[in-house]
Amino acid sequence: MMSLETTTISAFKYDGSLHYSWDADIIEKTEDYLLVKGRAGRQLRHYTKKQTYICPTPSLEFFSLKEGFTVNIDIHPDGDLEYYCNIALPSEYKNGQIHFVDLDVDFVKMPDADWKLMDYDEFKSNSQLFNYPDHILSFVNQSIEALEEKIKTRVFPFDGFFADYILHIRS
Repeated sequence: MMSLETTTISAFKYDGSLHYSWDADIIEKTEDYLLVKGRAGRQLRHYTKKQTYICPTPSLEFFSLKEGFTVNIDIHPDGDLEYYCNIALPSEYKNGQIHFVDLDVDFVKMPDADWKLMDYDEFKSNSQLFNYPDHILSFVNQSIEALEEKIKTRVFPFDGFFADYILHIRS
């Protein structure tokens, strides 16, 4: 098996401050997205909370370079999957690293539960704190609608794209 390229993923707040970061292995790079595997036991350094977390499960992570979302799928040993999507500015890949601006809103699916919009209240308070311009406010709302529609209608990457990668990570 060939070795994968390791990258650091960094999430920033709108004001440019580092929010959190972790390392992962790049599985696939295209002009539209990056797909990475997070190893079980990886450290997530959360600068906003001044804490480091150990992520116990492997993950499959999708970073759109064109659209306003990311996808993290935690892959549990019992087969359960947790989906955690950030509403974000399109990710950037530069100098071998992935960067994105987290715009606070999350779309989450826990095992045996429906998709749920989370942290919209945080988005509202941060929109005042960071003085989000009108185009960012519109972008967030359009990105939420677009992501919900992709999930509901099973459009890429929610069209089964992740399935084979998840099986490979599990094995």
